[in-house]
Amino acid sequence: MKRRIQAADSIRFCVRGRGAQRLLGQAAQAGLKLERIAPQADGFTAVVSGAGWAKLCQLAGAGGWQVIQMQRRGPGPLAERLLRRPGILAGIGLFFVLLHWLGGFLWCMNLELLTVPQQESIRTLLAQSGIWEGCRPSQAELAQAQQLLEASGDFGWVSLNFTGGCLAAEGTPLQQAHAEPPAQNTGLYARAGGEVLAVNIASGFAQVQPGQYVGNGMLLAAAEKLDRSGAPVPQPASGTVTARVRLAYTGQQAFTQQRPALTGACAERRTLTLLGRSCLLPGSGALPEDVPPRVRWLPLRLGRLALPGCVQETTCWARETQEQTFTPETAAALARRSARLQLLQDYPDAVIESERDFASTTATAAVCRAVFVFCANIAEPRIAPAASG
Repeated sequence: MKRRIQAADSIRFCVRGRGAQRLLGQAAQAGLKLERIAPQADGFTAVVSGAGWAKLCQLAGAGGWQVIQMQRRGPGPLAERLLRRPGILAGIGLFFVLLHWLGGFLWCMNLELLTVPQQESIRTLLAQSGIWEGCRPSQAELAQAQQLLEASGDFGWVSLNFTGGCLAAEGTPLQQAHAEPPAQNTGLYARAGGEVLAVNIASGFAQVQPGQYVGNGMLLAAAEKLDRSGAPVPQPASGTVTARVRLAYTGQQAFTQQRPALTGACAERRTLTLLGRSCLLPGSGALPEDVPPRVRWLPLRLGRLALPGCVQETTCWARETQEQTFTPETAAALARRSARLQLLQDYPDAVIESERDFASTTATAAVCRAVFVFCANIAEPRIAPAASG
């Protein structure tokens, strides 16, 4: 064993004794290659490979010369020290085995390139496939998670990459592409009456101009126009017509109503997942089935070092239906807010110039009739017969 270890070494030695130079000839006849030969007063020094060291010592012993090893270079000395301490070799082998085995577990997730809502969505979808810190995801589970992410509708493009214990997710937000409908005989009509302030017709033939007063249902832009020969020229109308409108909305708010409210009681279950094993932590209780849970994943860390595990914290907050009572002032404010919300639902781009409120009460509710003067787009596309002119 020792000869095999020192075969790759180079050994510098010294030969002493009467007629030691004769060893050079014997070594050459035996096929030993000696290098850097230097004569000495009582012999010589040279360098031989580790594979020929035993043969050289045998020749020197037969001739009665003394051979002294001065220096040994190569991997042999280190290999001999390692063989004398087998625990070091076992530790190195165990390190690489554990490195390969532990690399299959999920240590951390890299979601830094995603927004906070996207991170929460990915966490939820990955949990449906059984993937979180501490698990050992298979290729089938990763493929299933990829399919869930693509089918969720939250991402335009998404990719999962699992390597070295880290799951990296990249994606882009979904962007809706609206295809233009086929050309139709569509005109623009007024949804409400008022004074026209601006006309911005992208296509079609405008029938009104700024400063003109229009009524509800009046044609604002025609889809057809007759040319000089009387032939119709179709062009579906599109665009906006901004007008100053005066409309009234009525909001109502009951003095008492039934609403679900938090009671302050909660049930919590904490599950520790480490190296593919899961167990309930002390203090975890049963969760009610009729209450939607709130789930958080808390990765395990030792300082800044990530560990292959996490704590899944599931919390259910108890709710019960309670009767909520409003004062007359609060109910009137909520009724006024309801009237304004109705306006903004009908005209999202409305700019309110003035508002007059007429408040009243009944035995059970507060009522607010609000009259708004606002500016908004009143153009509404409708299928209409051709316009002439």
